[in-house]
Amino acid sequence: MASLYEEGWRQGSILEATLPLDAVVLGPTGHPERRQGEHNRWVVATQDCDLDQTDSTEIEPSVELRPVFLDEPPRDWGIRSAKFLLTDTEYVHSVCPRPLASAAVLGALVARGVRRRDLDSARRQAFTTWLGLRYDRPAVPPTLIPLAKQIANVVTRHRYRSVARRVRDVLMQFDESAPPARFSLFAILVDEDDEQEVREWLADIAQAIPATLGIADQIEAATAAGISFQLIETSYAADVSSLTWRRGDPEPEGAT
Repeated sequence: MASLYEEGWRQGSILEATLPLDAVVLGPTGHPERRQGEHNRWVVATQDCDLDQTDSTEIEPSVELRPVFLDEPPRDWGIRSAKFLLTDTEYVHSVCPRPLASAAVLGALVARGVRRRDLDSARRQAFTTWLGLRYDRPAVPPTLIPLAKQIANVVTRHRYRSVARRVRDVLMQFDESAPPARFSLFAILVDEDDEQEVREWLADIAQAIPATLGIADQIEAATAAGISFQLIETSYAADVSSLTWRRGDPEPEGAT
């Protein structure tokens, strides 16, 4: 029999079908219990190599699905954020339940006429990178939390400018080797023609950061083709949604 990959399934394939979305929570009696729900839009998160090794008639669950949301999508691509844009309007969130479906279920859905579509190659690659970066990611050191939070807040305010719509993501790096702390900002562009204007936009953001928190070191803007994977791996997203904290706490514990 053909594999799921041979049947056209890819990491990043999106399908619209009503499927169970369950989670385990602590019930009112103090015991774990199932929270049952349903969702109607999904993206395949399983790697292509595994899809190629999965028989399309397999009845055991092995294909990871992520729920896809439409309400209040993030403004940027979010390569290192908790939310990641799949398309201009659809996104996934890292903290949502991740059900496993069997290959046979996917085949049955297509046979019933369920629509399946794929991301373009650039978004597929970005989705693959995001999935990898959401695991084992380090938190911003506690001493840098106020600086990271301030940068994230300033970037959020500046997103209302027209130039911000031409920026896919803003990444930040920190250097604590000598006081005061230094920070660098990197913008991932949609079009290389916007490089100079976006550099000025980043410079405005850097100038809005109090020197008591940190001093700007490097300001760069480039398209995805000009951004190294090393930079992506060692940077943090300048996005408020990437800051994590306990409910009720006035300050975040760290940034992811």
